[in-house]
Amino acid sequence: MRGVLALGFIVVFCTSPTVRQKKVEEAERGVDSVHSSWYVFRREGLDTLRGRRWVLVLHRPTRGLVDSFLDLGIKVEAVYAPEHGLWGEVGAGSYVRDTVYRGVPVYSLYGKRRAPAPEELRRADAILFALRDVGVRYYTYLSTLSLVLRAAAQAQKPVWVLDFPNPHAHYAYGPLLDSSLFSFVGLHATPLVLGLTIGEYARLLVGEGWVPPCELRVVPWRGWQRGSVSLSRWAAEARAFWQEAPSPALQSPEAIHLYPILGWYDASLAVSVGRGLDKAFTLIGWDPRQESPLLPFRDTVLYGYRLRATEFVPRAGARQGKVCAGWQIEPPEEVKPDSLFRLGFTLLKAAYAASGGSEEVFGDLEFFDKLTGTPLVRWYVERGLSVEQMYADFRAPETWERLRARYGL
Repeated sequence: MRGVLALGFIVVFCTSPTVRQKKVEEAERGVDSVHSSWYVFRREGLDTLRGRRWVLVLHRPTRGLVDSFLDLGIKVEAVYAPEHGLWGEVGAGSYVRDTVYRGVPVYSLYGKRRAPAPEELRRADAILFALRDVGVRYYTYLSTLSLVLRAAAQAQKPVWVLDFPNPHAHYAYGPLLDSSLFSFVGLHATPLVLGLTIGEYARLLVGEGWVPPCELRVVPWRGWQRGSVSLSRWAAEARAFWQEAPSPALQSPEAIHLYPILGWYDASLAVSVGRGLDKAFTLIGWDPRQESPLLPFRDTVLYGYRLRATEFVPRAGARQGKVCAGWQIEPPEEVKPDSLFRLGFTLLKAAYAASGGSEEVFGDLEFFDKLTGTPLVRWYVERGLSVEQMYADFRAPETWERLRARYGL
């Protein structure tokens, strides 16, 4: 079932009436009170919430929903937490453990299992999915969404998805993921950047039969319009949620802007993006002794991005604890895919040239291919094909553009 349903609840604070009223008034004056799915949810559908037993799928930016539900006397049967956990303190790829919060079991979806058990969902009447993704295929919340919808279909339970804007929703880019590379960093044949919000992607999954039929309702982000908007405007529109990072490594709008072209280095043994540092995913570097003939270690501007030469020591990931020479990347205000991916391919070719053609730049070859979506990205780099050739050949196909247009909110 496809559709959009606006529903909501009023946040209740366990404080004196005066303090409670003041906090509610402050919340309603903010940007959140005009735009967000959170606002729509809490203001317009309280009757839908009461009288039901709920399962919540939440992470750090939306964890406050647990308190709001319980303070309203709404029954919460269980909470499920994705990669990084309910409090967002667990690093990428690390095991998330089950826990308990306010007497409610919090089950990990990034430990022994990646999906709720249908029999657990049958104890509830409905499921709320509220994870804020960044619009990139290998960000695992998209896979969590797919598996939750599948489990809900098996349990025959309805799902409400809170929608969130992301700065990459106005375009799609990348080849469709090869079916031989399906994994938790990509369960379906989508481009690297989907050009969809998480609510739109939920509609596509159900509408195209990529998951079994289930009753789905998407709560829209009121007033949000697709388009190439500035980072500052986008961050302001999502202020109430983007004050907290969706995951430990993506601490800023700039990091989320650059994530589509730096995330694939999670497979690399030789190239660091500053994991473990506050500026992770705005940094890129490698062995200082390996200066690239294509891109020397000095300040420059490429495709509108300012690269400031720097050295850093990552605390996690590739070259952990070792000095890296490279750049801190300062993106322009607007996310323009033609500039972003030309920069990404330039950096990849520069790293490969600096290494003397070492496969360590790609690291785990299968994992690198899963992240980029195809072995052809490696093949093009190894054979020295131009940035322009790469950009042209790896654009999202027209079939995907037509498909995503059908599910826009």
